[in-house]
Amino acid sequence: MTEITVLAVTRLSTGVCIAGITNDGNWIRPTRPNHNDTWRQLEYEDCKDANGIWVVKKGNVVRMDILGHIPSGAHTEDWKIGSRKPELTRMLDEDEYMNICEECSEDSLGCLEREEANRSLIMVCPDEVNSFSFCIETDWEGRKKFIPRCTFKVGEQWQNNIGVSDAEWRGLGRQFIKEKGGNVNIIRSQEIFNQLEINKCWFTIGRNEVNSKAYLLVVGIHLFPVKEFEMDFERI
Repeated sequence: MTEITVLAVTRLSTGVCIAGITNDGNWIRPTRPNHNDTWRQLEYEDCKDANGIWVVKKGNVVRMDILGHIPSGAHTEDWKIGSRKPELTRMLDEDEYMNICEECSEDSLGCLEREEANRSLIMVCPDEVNSFSFCIETDWEGRKKFIPRCTFKVGEQWQNNIGVSDAEWRGLGRQFIKEKGGNVNIIRSQEIFNQLEINKCWFTIGRNEVNSKAYLLVVGIHLFPVKEFEMDFERI
């Protein structure tokens, strides 16, 4: 069993994608390949302990049954999990959680933006967060999907309308849509942060590739003071 500090829990296809760091500070993405090895994701049950309690959450330290690297075509951080249930080691207190974000944070997204990137996960503290949106969109295959987005700045570079797959942030977005009675096209970040009394945030950023094109996703949003929202995994 390998101890992991969870720093992302996201919606992926019909399941869950999680990521975090090991005790030696290395990023890891526990995965379970499906029959054709296309989507490397986890099932909901993979995030629950032996008592059926969902323990794989941001800010939790869990022990997971990690078997070894997935070989061909995988992100460098992808490791295959076994059949044993995850175990909650502890929940980070707020100071520990913030310290880990600070220690993991990098000042550039350059390592993910290279054409031949050898990494797919990074933590950053945005220099500025401009806005968010929470909308039902039509994807490139013509399917409707709920896709939160964010515009933010790291260093001198703006990242515009980047998709957010963080399951809790999706849950918060559902609340905003319900309150507004429909799509929330642009909401200033300061409005959200003031409402939630947030004074600091970090993002876990992931790199993915579709049809040989690489793009970035915000796979984890870490707010301080810490806030928890109901996780959302529904497509629409």
